[in-house]
Amino acid sequence: MNASWNQLDDLVRVLATTMADRDSLQSILDAMVNAVLVISPEATIVRANQAAAELLEHLDGGLVGGEVDQVLAQGRSWRESCMVEMERHGAIRNRETWFVTHTGRRMPVLFSASVIRSRDDRINGYVCSAQDISEHVHLREALRASQESFQAIVEKSADGVLIISRDGAVHYVNPAAERLLGRSASELRGSPFGHPMIDGDVTEVDVVRKNGKLGIAEMRMMETVWHDAPAFLVSLRDVTENVQLRERLRQMSMEDALTGLNNRRGFMLLAEQELKMARRTRSCMLLFFIDLDGMKGINDTLGHKAGDQALLETAVILRQVFRKSDVLARQGGDEFLALSFLESRDDPDVAKAGIIRRIQEETTSRNGQPGRSYALSLSVGSTLVTPGGPSVDTCIQQADASMYQAKLARRGNRIQ
Repeated sequence: MNASWNQLDDLVRVLATTMADRDSLQSILDAMVNAVLVISPEATIVRANQAAAELLEHLDGGLVGGEVDQVLAQGRSWRESCMVEMERHGAIRNRETWFVTHTGRRMPVLFSASVIRSRDDRINGYVCSAQDISEHVHLREALRASQESFQAIVEKSADGVLIISRDGAVHYVNPAAERLLGRSASELRGSPFGHPMIDGDVTEVDVVRKNGKLGIAEMRMMETVWHDAPAFLVSLRDVTENVQLRERLRQMSMEDALTGLNNRRGFMLLAEQELKMARRTRSCMLLFFIDLDGMKGINDTLGHKAGDQALLETAVILRQVFRKSDVLARQGGDEFLALSFLESRDDPDVAKAGIIRRIQEETTSRNGQPGRSYALSLSVGSTLVTPGGPSVDTCIQQADASMYQAKLARRGNRIQ
């Protein structure tokens, strides 16, 4: 198989949340090794990556626009077999089923799917991922039918296969396992396997190859018999590329594309984690709401390129003022957020005043650079976040109100 078993569900869930906000994922989808289909609410295929076209033998591009029922082989329609369950539970996870290729060939696949929802929680469609498990099914059936045929089959398997004794020693290694682990069978036989084994569980393990390079493998284990003695059959699959793709997708769903800061979703996730930690340690935090003044004027007079540059400069200022451990985000438009931990000895008012002063100093320093076509101006509001206090969302509203008062005060000073 070309993709990680236990990553299918993670990938479709991240894709589903990303699809709601982005319409330019085709290049990423085509780079993925597992097949991905995007299905409309009317059960029409609206997007298919290259892996899906190859899997279903639709190399002429005939998948897009067709009904998804044409690829199902379980005798029930997409609505009967998938839509009802996903609308009830939100997802289908790692299900073995059958697809029908363009040539009519039935193919066993491992299948996951998730609902794509709009910002107002309406169902916009479905994203599903599938991978060919023909080799695994064949291997599984062959092992059940005849243990004697085991070695002949696994010698040609693309998955690494090992037989581990009950005391944890390696007894058999196939060529794929040798390549994955970067060691020969003679080096591995008799050595300790080194990973805990739980029957039926699927887990990711780090693989340190002989050359020192680190990889990531998906490990699946089942009990078997080897030379009349109880043993474990372990399969290993190299999922390093999949993990990297998953991380890239995760970053896309939590990162502001322009500034590289967290977006609002990323900020809320990280802030909730920080708040839980603060509750355990009885610590306090300061939440800042920062507004880039005059953004519309910069866009209207100098163009959106200058507006983007002003946003980037604001992000640089915040990175210089706040610590790496603080949580920074562009909430959207010209609004930014920052969450900063307070040490137990810190006075909140003194800490807040110091941070606002450093923001103003950094802004003034930038405005003093020669050749500038606009001046940066930042309005800053803040609120104290306490362990037993309001939610993060409420604290953001409080900091926003504080920022607005600061903006009004600055305007009043200029009028005077």
